[in-house]
Amino acid sequence: MKYTPMIEQYLKIKKDYQDMFLFYRLGDFYELFFEDATRASKILEITLTARDGGAEKVPMCGVPFHAAANYIDVLVNNGYKVAICEQVSEPGQGKIVERKVVQVITPGTYMNYKNYDENNFLASAYKKDGNIYFAFCDIMTGDSRCTILKTMDDLQDEILRNNIKEIITIKDQELNVSAYITKVEVDENIEKEKTSNLSDSNLRICCNILLDYIEKTQNKDVNSLKNFEVYFKDKFVYMTNYSLKNLEVTQNMANGGKKGSLLSIIDKTSTAAGARKLKKWLENPLLNLKEIEHRQEIVGDFVKHYFEKADVKTNLKEVYDLERISTKVSYNIVSPKELLNLKKTLEKIPSIKNILLSFNSKKLVEIANKIDELEDLHEYLEVTINEEAGQTVKEGNVIKLGFNSELDSYKNASKNGNRILLEIEEREKNRTGIKNLKVGYNKIFGYFIEISKVGLRTIDPTELGYHRKQTLSNCERFISEELKEVEEHIVNSKAKIEELELLLFQEVKMKIHSFIPRLQRVANILSDIDVFVSLSDVAEEYSYTKPKFNNDNIIDIIEGRHPIVERNVSDDGYISNDCKVDKDNNILLITGPNMSGKSTYMRQLALIVILAQIGSFVPATSANLPIFDKIFTRIGASDDLAGGKSTFMVEMIEAKNALVESTANSLLIFDEIGRGTSTYDGIALAQSILEYINEKIKCKTLFSTHYHELTKLENRMSGIKNIHVSAKEDHGKLIFLYKINDGPIEKSYGIHVAQLAHLPEEVIVVANNILKELESGNIGSGDLIGKGYYEAIENIRENQVVKDEANQKQLVQHLEKKVQKELEEKLRLEYEEKLQKELENKVKEKTNGNYKKLQLDFDNNDEKFEFIKEKLTGLNFLETTPIEAFNLLYELQQKLNEGR
Repeated sequence: MKYTPMIEQYLKIKKDYQDMFLFYRLGDFYELFFEDATRASKILEITLTARDGGAEKVPMCGVPFHAAANYIDVLVNNGYKVAICEQVSEPGQGKIVERKVVQVITPGTYMNYKNYDENNFLASAYKKDGNIYFAFCDIMTGDSRCTILKTMDDLQDEILRNNIKEIITIKDQELNVSAYITKVEVDENIEKEKTSNLSDSNLRICCNILLDYIEKTQNKDVNSLKNFEVYFKDKFVYMTNYSLKNLEVTQNMANGGKKGSLLSIIDKTSTAAGARKLKKWLENPLLNLKEIEHRQEIVGDFVKHYFEKADVKTNLKEVYDLERISTKVSYNIVSPKELLNLKKTLEKIPSIKNILLSFNSKKLVEIANKIDELEDLHEYLEVTINEEAGQTVKEGNVIKLGFNSELDSYKNASKNGNRILLEIEEREKNRTGIKNLKVGYNKIFGYFIEISKVGLRTIDPTELGYHRKQTLSNCERFISEELKEVEEHIVNSKAKIEELELLLFQEVKMKIHSFIPRLQRVANILSDIDVFVSLSDVAEEYSYTKPKFNNDNIIDIIEGRHPIVERNVSDDGYISNDCKVDKDNNILLITGPNMSGKSTYMRQLALIVILAQIGSFVPATSANLPIFDKIFTRIGASDDLAGGKSTFMVEMIEAKNALVESTANSLLIFDEIGRGTSTYDGIALAQSILEYINEKIKCKTLFSTHYHELTKLENRMSGIKNIHVSAKEDHGKLIFLYKINDGPIEKSYGIHVAQLAHLPEEVIVVANNILKELESGNIGSGDLIGKGYYEAIENIRENQVVKDEANQKQLVQHLEKKVQKELEEKLRLEYEEKLQKELENKVKEKTNGNYKKLQLDFDNNDEKFEFIKEKLTGLNFLETTPIEAFNLLYELQQKLNEGR
């Protein structure tokens, strides 16, 4: 089929980008054709039209170039890829414009994401020699990391922990993970200068695959990315994605948002880079005690210097995202406005540095001395970027006056054209002595000097440098070299200004490109300072204290508080609690009613540990902790429907991970392990897990349970201690005290909690009576079925539970109907059983007990046969009751016995 040259060009380009939408640039629009157009029109809700393609009409839809980002947002956020095809040559007479794909936009390479407080990571995974090599980077901030993993479960956990948007893998390798995966063909021997510092060859290949993909899809220079940071489980506190979610470290469990998480409580940062750094710290607490104490000291110094810290924070609020600006410079996509923001940021750096130098703090002075003020870059931006610079060069006012004389002259001509013409006119009047000489303009001839025929008698135009341009009846019009230059400047100034500013702005960006490494270093220091200021603000505002660390495996927290919960209750409404686990104890076995605060207490310890090991102060009067290497949690119920796993299976998998991966220095938080199966199975599993932790792992563990049988373990083995969250009854009502005390809880209060949840009164009443029967020990649970109602009716009649007469009467009637129904069914069954036995006895009496040995000893002409035939032929078995059937059988038997 023969298409037009343009459609042929489109199809040729589209051939290499079959799995993505091709945005094909036509003037001021990006157009989509064929199947792309049909699909995109539905997804983007834009009009589907058609275009003459030569042999046939071609489906087409399009979006304006200036508004394309909004439409690309929709496609990428729905998991689609977009290829941007631009015009790369000027239109020419009789030839088609050259076009090529300049960028591929995917979830992992998307640059216009709105939440700058988070990273947008693109990753690569490479399987080799029994390991999984994993690398990821944010192409907009340059943040790059890599590690070596063992299993697909480890990979899945890293994907979830780091919120990886897209994973690159080579075509012959399969990744059994839930993620957005892009397969590529790549040479495994490819080498990149950026990864030459990595010693592991397979890890280097993995990183090279990632960098190669970025270069090919983005047409960008990857050298501006930061060097890959190699990290392993033993470098930071290891927490699975489940633990991070269960503890709500960076996102809440309700909808995955930041609000209601630990991050939302302690994030008082002033910059986007600071917010990203704080999130990274929370997800990766430190193991090295010296590094932790180093951070603690800096936080403490900011706490001590309140007024100076306030000045630092004021300056930080004027600091823009240097990481993103640096990356945009390297990709050559930085805007004039962003360079103006860069200049404003550089203006604040000397102030921040000087304030830190004024602190009476050795650590802060050390930080200040590392700050590069970038005076040379600031001076360069000061003379190049106009204060009125906008988002694009076309808006003008990008380059400052005085930077380029040619640009200045065009700007001067554009701004002061009329004044310049008046100056020329006045000067020529004085030079010629012709008072009526004037400078004029028309669309055909442009600018000219007009002299009357009378005036020409006194001068020689040639001697004056005039060239005749037009002759009229009463005057002559001339042009001079000076006027030609002015005309060129005035008429062409706008186009020339745009052309020159574009050229000069490109030169400015190339100059700034050499400053990128220095910008990245100072950005890193400023984000650190921002986090330290934030943590000190939190410590001051929320009365956090500096924790201590010990090598004795002791937990000693006085008046600890849950950092999230305490911010959501009144100032005097939160009940603080101690948490003490001495050297000889491994496990705190926690009992208490539902809703009493067991889970909050356990999470509280884990969150205090995380805060302590990022170098923060903690919500407690005092805290003395060991260094924990791993934190595992199993809190709350959750199914893995996509993976086909039940709540109990997920619980067991998480418990397995914790038991296998934990060391003596780990922290385990287990909430009601075993509740997803039968009572006896659950108790057996819970006890076995407790004994395994206590005897084999010997790590600090908080274990809550409703299995009171487990509380006896304290007396059977050392290392397990019972504590409980207290509650009390007051006139039949349950009051939670939210206070931790030693020993097990006396009773569960489960029915009281159900009453607080406003279950129907009938349910509560029956449950209480069943509970009394079970607690008496005189009857089993299977024998109670149906009996709860009888007792409930008696209780209500005696006014023991329901006091309101109207409700009492209604409930009694309702229960009596149920009891009556039960009685009728029971009586019917008993009557039928009794009747059946009576009939069987009659048959036995009549046959002398030989009814099983009856034989039919008659032929077809026998009288007895005719009798039986007549009886059976007219019988409808479907409508015959059991009693009628027995009577018929008896009658037939009597007939057969005649004559014997």
